[in-house]
Amino acid sequence: MRILFVSIEYPPETPDGIGSYVAEIGPALVARGHEVHVLSCLPDQPASDRVDRGVHVHRRGEVRLPGAHKTSARLRHALSCRVEAGRLGLDFDVVEAADWMAEGLGLAFRRPAPLVVHLHTPLAVTSRYAGSPKTRDLRAASALERVAVRRADLVTSPSERLLREVGPRWLAGKQVRMVRLPIAPREIDPGSTPDRAPPVVLCVGRLEPLKGSDLLVEAAARLKGDVEVVFVGRATAVRDGKPYDEWLASLARDLGAPVRFEAEVPRDELARFYLGARVVAVPSRHENLPYAGLEALAFGRPVVCRSSSGLAELLLQSGAGAVVEEEGPEPFAAALHPFLEDPHEAAEASTRARELVERHCAPDVIAAQREAVYEEAVSLRRR
Repeated sequence: MRILFVSIEYPPETPDGIGSYVAEIGPALVARGHEVHVLSCLPDQPASDRVDRGVHVHRRGEVRLPGAHKTSARLRHALSCRVEAGRLGLDFDVVEAADWMAEGLGLAFRRPAPLVVHLHTPLAVTSRYAGSPKTRDLRAASALERVAVRRADLVTSPSERLLREVGPRWLAGKQVRMVRLPIAPREIDPGSTPDRAPPVVLCVGRLEPLKGSDLLVEAAARLKGDVEVVFVGRATAVRDGKPYDEWLASLARDLGAPVRFEAEVPRDELARFYLGARVVAVPSRHENLPYAGLEALAFGRPVVCRSSSGLAELLLQSGAGAVVEEEGPEPFAAALHPFLEDPHEAAEASTRARELVERHCAPDVIAAQREAVYEEAVSLRRR
């Protein structure tokens, strides 16, 4: 098959979750004999073409349309993807796009190939958990994402939780398939297991209310002993007139929490942070299936997350970490404590973590599942 991913993100320029997914699944599909292309459109981005591990990556800019609102950004992005996909001059057997930014909207009408939309987390869900005001602009932007999903030939999701969040209004009777996100177990030497690491809690990701960074700072203040909590990521929000990382640092000082903040680093440089931690925290108020948690499991690190994360579906009864059902910082601190207190328990969880990744998220397994999805989408289109 010749497959096109329409993806606003692709590493290293754009390293967030959607880009991480495409960068993992693309080479795995190439290994199965498919021709894979990625089209990434961003404002003012110079045009470039390169090959990354067999994947053809096409970076393009965006068409110029007036407006700086969420709605106009999605219309501009969807139109750009349609125009630039046509300019590639290639016939594709299937197109995959994310729900985010209504990426497939421009290709959803009069499209030449079947469209598969993979749910990552639409604006309607992120804004709900972030407490964003329900403005007319937000509702209109969300409606564009919903239309793009409803126009797909087939929809996939990596978690049951996200399907519950979007609900039948989004899916409109669509064929939906569950396909987890791919990640391979990472190389670690015997001296880099979590029981050899100091009692460090790592949290990787954007610093914003949705990610629950404040909850982890409050939990850190309740941890006992010579413990450190390390945040790696950029601030994407403001609180009390301060950038979110500065506000969190002030909160940590007030609480006496043992917290350290590190700037965002490229994904290939995160290994030293994972290997330097005994346990990884995912305190998000909502997550679909976060790559920060998957990467931690791939490095053999126990993961503690809230039940509001799709990661909980993998972790429950796996022995690879803990799922916090109760609200508040105290239950979260209590879930972290056993791994920090007992290196042997961290080592046991490490073995389970890597087994979990191999069983549910191995790239060759996920690539085979996505191949079956594409074939089904082609069959549905023909019918």
